[in-house]
Amino acid sequence: MPDQSPDNPQWLDEFEDLANRELEEGSSCEQVHPIVERWFQNLMEGEPPESRDSVMQAMACLSTEILYNSPDEFAERLLEHMSEDDLAMWIEHILLVGRAFEIALRNGDLDDL
Repeated sequence: MPDQSPDNPQWLDEFEDLANRELEEGSSCEQVHPIVERWFQNLMEGEPPESRDSVMQAMACLSTEILYNSPDEFAERLLEHMSEDDLAMWIEHILLVGRAFEIALRNGDLDDL
């Protein structure tokens, strides 16, 4: 049975189906959320959000924890192509992008969504 909650109005289903059919190849953010795509490009061209040393240490620690708690098959496949340090840095980069996104949402930088 379809979800009948107020958070999922059924009348939107036809529009969602249309959007899914019409979505072309390429970046979905560029097509569906150009604001997010522009924000991400600006983030990648600039500096990461300013953080206290304790925040950066915590993110590095969390990256290591994620690495060591990831499924073995996942980590093994990635470690065939990069060092453990590089993988931990990649995870930390993902966390930094998430943190920057949260900051942008909180500051109103993405209010036009």
